[in-house]
Amino acid sequence: MEVSPTLPLEKELLPLFTEKAPFQIPAEWKELIAKYGPWLMVIFLPLSLIAMGLGTFAGLISMFSFDFLGALAISISLLSILISILAIKALIDRKRRGWEFSYYSFLLSLLSSIVSFHILSFIIGFLIGGFFLFQIREKYYL
Repeated sequence: MEVSPTLPLEKELLPLFTEKAPFQIPAEWKELIAKYGPWLMVIFLPLSLIAMGLGTFAGLISMFSFDFLGALAISISLLSILISILAIKALIDRKRRGWEFSYYSFLLSLLSSIVSFHILSFIIGFLIGGFFLFQIREKYYL
């Protein structure tokens, strides 16, 4: 069952990462990603939080040195990780809400890269993250 795009920029990004993509992930690989991806998140998100803890400490130093954009980028990244954590249960249950949370986390991650002027990180995150996110989109139902 195909869900029509309703989220911000979803309508524009969907064809870019599906129909216009240079290749498609095979159906059995999509199934594996949808099945085991949330469990990989369970493993890697705590590691991200540890890294963010160290980054937050650096962010506090940045705020004191008036690096507002650095502190903002760290805050956005932390919000992205928290939204990813909220997505896990719904992703395991194959709920559309889990994919939506992952999508918002993806957008926030891109915003963090822009705010911190990490253009290469933005490009790689956009292309790879967007490709995988939209390739498995069909695996998440109502």
